[in-house]
Amino acid sequence: MDLAINRLSTDAQEVAAVTDCLTKWYAANDSVRHLWAVHERGSLIAVYITLEPTSDGDDALPVWFAKGHQWADELCVLTRCEVQLQLLGSNYEQPDIAAETTIVELSWRDPWISE
Repeated sequence: MDLAINRLSTDAQEVAAVTDCLTKWYAANDSVRHLWAVHERGSLIAVYITLEPTSDGDDALPVWFAKGHQWADELCVLTRCEVQLQLLGSNYEQPDIAAETTIVELSWRDPWISE
């Protein structure tokens, strides 16, 4: 495995490329309401998401259980980095982590959330 490929650098072009991948992935996944991605260390990108509730209730867990692993795998392939995908409990919850770099925050499906 080529570590140079799998390590996210703080180079502006590389961060922009990862941001573009995450933005396209977010746009393609309508059930993801809010995405927040941070570079924690080395090649690790932590991606936190909130989901649209199911049509028959307020519970987003069925979608998470059905797609969470697939989404994490997709994000690893797209970004060429290690991705830790985590579900946030609500649209207003923000993870409390010490990240090296915030990569992107996407919430255009929730226009009332200030970025």
